[in-house]
Amino acid sequence: MTAASHDRSKNAAALSAAEPVRLEAMRPGEREKVEDLLRELLECEYRGEPASGERLFGHGGMSREATLQALARGAAAGLLENAGTGWRLTPTGREAAVLVMRAHRLIETRLARESSVPAARWHEVAHAAEHRLSRDEVNRLADALDNPRFDPHGDPIPTREGLLPEAEGEPLLAWHVGEPGVITHVEDEPPSLFARLVADGVFAGMRFTLLESMHWGCKLRLEGRTQVLPLELASLVRVRSPLATDTPVPAGALRLSDLGPGDVGRVVALLPGCIGAERSRMLDLGFVPGSRIERVFQSVFDGPVAYRVRGTLIGLRRSQAQQVLVQPFEETTP
Repeated sequence: MTAASHDRSKNAAALSAAEPVRLEAMRPGEREKVEDLLRELLECEYRGEPASGERLFGHGGMSREATLQALARGAAAGLLENAGTGWRLTPTGREAAVLVMRAHRLIETRLARESSVPAARWHEVAHAAEHRLSRDEVNRLADALDNPRFDPHGDPIPTREGLLPEAEGEPLLAWHVGEPGVITHVEDEPPSLFARLVADGVFAGMRFTLLESMHWGCKLRLEGRTQVLPLELASLVRVRSPLATDTPVPAGALRLSDLGPGDVGRVVALLPGCIGAERSRMLDLGFVPGSRIERVFQSVFDGPVAYRVRGTLIGLRRSQAQQVLVQPFEETTP
C-alpha cells in the first residue's frame, strides 16, 4: 500500500468511526457528494449492475479520496453499505436516492418544457438544483407539470410513493434491420456523447427505420432523414415497436432544412427536438400541421434561410429547420 492510499484508507476509517451525521445535517457540499453516490447506486440497482468501488471512483468528477469520504459518510449515516462484492443502498438510502432522482428528472422536464436552456445543459442545471428541493417542493413541481411519467430523455420518473417504473424498450443495437420503431430513451451520460446526439438531432419520441447494422454503428431513416450513428452513440439509445397511436412518417416526407431552393411543402409536424420556448415560438409563427411553406432564399456563409409561411417571411437557422418535418409537393400554375 502506498503512503497516499494508506492515508485515504485512514481517513475513510476515521470518518466511519466518527459520530454518525444524518443526511439532512451534513454540510451542503458533503451532502451533495453523498446524494450523488446514492443516485448512482440506485442507477446500478435499476440496471442490475454491480456498484464496485472502481465504478464509483471518479463519479461526478469526484476524486478517489472524495469518493471514499462520501462512501464513509453515507455508511455512517446508515444510507449505504458494503456487500462485499460492491456497495448497495439501505432502505433509508434508497428512499433518499429516489427523491434525488425524482427531483433531477422533474427539473429536466421543466427545463425542456418551459425554458430555452439547450438540451446539452439540462443535466448540468438539474444536477445543481436537485439537492436544494424538499420532498414537498418536489411534489409541488410534479403537480405543476401534471405528474409526467417520463423525463425528456425518456427515463421514467419515480412516483411520489417511491416507485421506479421499469425502463421501456431495448437497445437500438439489438434492433432488426428493416423494422420501424420509436426512440424511447437517449442516455444523457456521459455529457460529451449526449451533446453529440443533440447536435445530430436525436431525441426520445422520434420515429425511425433501421436501414443497416454494422460492426462500427448503424444507419437509420430517422424522421425523413438518413442518419448514421457510430457505435458509441448508438449504444446510448433504446427503442420500442410503434404503438397503434403512433402515426407513421409519411412517404416522401423530409426535414425543412432539406427542402430545395424555391420548393414548397406542407408542415407535417414539429419534431421532439423542438421544445420549450422555441416550440411555442414556432407554433406562434405558423409552423403547424397543414401550413404551406416555401423556401425563398439562403443567406451567405450558410446562415439563416428565409421561408414564407402563411404569407410571412421567416428566417430560420439550420438547427431550427431540422426540427420541422414537411411533405413537399409541386404547385401547378393557374
